[in-house]
Amino acid sequence: MIDIPRPRVVTDARELLELAELTDIVFYEVLGRRTSNREEEPLSIQIALRREELLLEIRCRATVAGAGGEYVTDASAVFTLREPIDAHDGVVTEFVERVGVMAVYPYLRESISQSAAKLGLDRPILKLLRPGDVHVTLDDRSPNVED
Repeated sequence: MIDIPRPRVVTDARELLELAELTDIVFYEVLGRRTSNREEEPLSIQIALRREELLLEIRCRATVAGAGGEYVTDASAVFTLREPIDAHDGVVTEFVERVGVMAVYPYLRESISQSAAKLGLDRPILKLLRPGDVHVTLDDRSPNVED
């Protein structure tokens, strides 16, 4: 009889952080365009999660408009796990909120800022994210992040 190792039970986000390593930042879309619309649209971020045996990918799509431009950046932080895990959705949600989004957010800000600079427009200043600013609800009905 073959003994198949069971996934490690992870009970909190700190423990998950110890098993995860940020291994890539992937950009799916970067868009900056001039627009005649001068109305400002505040920053909006949509968050998605792809979860595999040894991988967590937290994907964020940021949109903002103002000062003659519209901007979209869709990027993800890819975390590789050292071993398979068994973690409750609450643990994964906390990891996404406190680690995953915080890892990819500076790349979103930089991308939007550079897009505005390349267009010769005023750069939108995106506020800092602080712990507690991001709240995610995992929805089993939503599909995994795909290219």
